[in-house]
Amino acid sequence: MIMQGYDMEAAVLFIARAMRKAGHKIAQEELEGFIRRAIEADMAYMREIDVIDEDGLMGEGEYDDDDAFEALLDILGEGTDDEDELGEIAQMLDSYMTAQQDFMEASGLME
Repeated sequence: MIMQGYDMEAAVLFIARAMRKAGHKIAQEELEGFIRRAIEADMAYMREIDVIDEDGLMGEGEYDDDDAFEALLDILGEGTDDEDELGEIAQMLDSYMTAQQDFMEASGLME
């Protein structure tokens, strides 16, 4: 379940555009796949800490950017032992998180 009012397709396009501007030069299909995995991991994290409930509505929890980054990096980097690859994932995740916040603000989903 994703957050109610969250448009996955619009988010992927918005975030991909922002990540391109940030200098990420990977194939579009690979970039969009990364973004979709990041969104799914992000939504799961938000459910886990009760930022959103099972119905995708606002919960009582608070989103901490640093904790979220670590949780998402663990998920997106799972099975990767190569430090250079993990560094690349971390850079992409940092860009994703900035763009995701911008998208959610533009969509009226953040207070």
